[in-house]
Amino acid sequence: MLWGRRSSRFLLGLGGLAVLSMLMTWIVLGRSPQARRGRLVPAWDRGTSAPRPAERAEAPAESQDFKVQRDIQNYTIQSVCSREGMPRSPYNLEAWEQKTLFRHIIVNDKYKFLYCYIPKVACSNWKKVIKVLDGKIENVEKRVKMDHRKDLVFLSDLPADEVKSRLESYYKFMFVRDPMQRLLSAYRDKFANKAIVDFPLRYGRDIIRKYRANAPENVNGTDMTFSEFVHYLSDTDPREMNEHWQPFTKLCQPCSIQYDFIGTQQNLEADANHVLRAVGAPPSVRFPQRQAYYKPTNKNILRQYLSEGSQFSGKRIFNTQGQHVKAQTNSGQTNLKHV
Repeated sequence: MLWGRRSSRFLLGLGGLAVLSMLMTWIVLGRSPQARRGRLVPAWDRGTSAPRPAERAEAPAESQDFKVQRDIQNYTIQSVCSREGMPRSPYNLEAWEQKTLFRHIIVNDKYKFLYCYIPKVACSNWKKVIKVLDGKIENVEKRVKMDHRKDLVFLSDLPADEVKSRLESYYKFMFVRDPMQRLLSAYRDKFANKAIVDFPLRYGRDIIRKYRANAPENVNGTDMTFSEFVHYLSDTDPREMNEHWQPFTKLCQPCSIQYDFIGTQQNLEADANHVLRAVGAPPSVRFPQRQAYYKPTNKNILRQYLSEGSQFSGKRIFNTQGQHVKAQTNSGQTNLKHV
């Protein structure tokens, strides 16, 4: 079954840089001629003004496997971002895109870094770590109700000249995860979680009325299915999406910002602690360990949801700006393949 042009935009949004997520990218961006010839070039040799490690702390040690994987993934991100029409600077973005980007970049002046947060990609723990670094919370293991704005400074809070200087000189990083797992995580948290009532009321009722045959008028939105949720996303412009499922390419614009590091949910603890060492955080500050009660959305759970939904009962082909990405389920086995 072939989806139309709007569904094509959905996958670009869903994954945006789909290969980045599908290849489990934890990449260092580099667009220099040396990097394009296949040699990984550190940020401080790419013509950026990010402080050299000697000016911060000793550069974190990297294993050979880590370096090789970064090199491969570096080439992948370059191949996508070098395509015609991809943004090259945050100042080339549409007004709403730049506003979204700057509202999602947290500024830490003490350790001179910028963190672009993506909901459903460990952003609560990162915000907690940042508050610990600023002395607002005692330690990362302290259980607190997270206020996602209090005691945090965002790029959108600063005047234009200060925004520009920090983009040019601060260490910049973001974290990503498999886009389908992120969507399912958002669905499970905001709609399947019976303790949450505002999201079913704000979105669930209208989605059910639009996509479910013979839906009753008094529907409350609490029984919206994952298939209905995905159908809604395929028909929705990214600028109208809630940040919990808005494409990470719109939230953090990884082609217009030269991030020094992009970590992944799959390798969260190691990648996060690598960043903390890179910015010179005290050795006592480490990324919080996953709590025993936390039930993550993983590949097996994703397969279960996809196999149960009629939306995914057969082959889906998405056309994304000349590249085809096949989402396919075979006997409950889900494959996202770049073809």
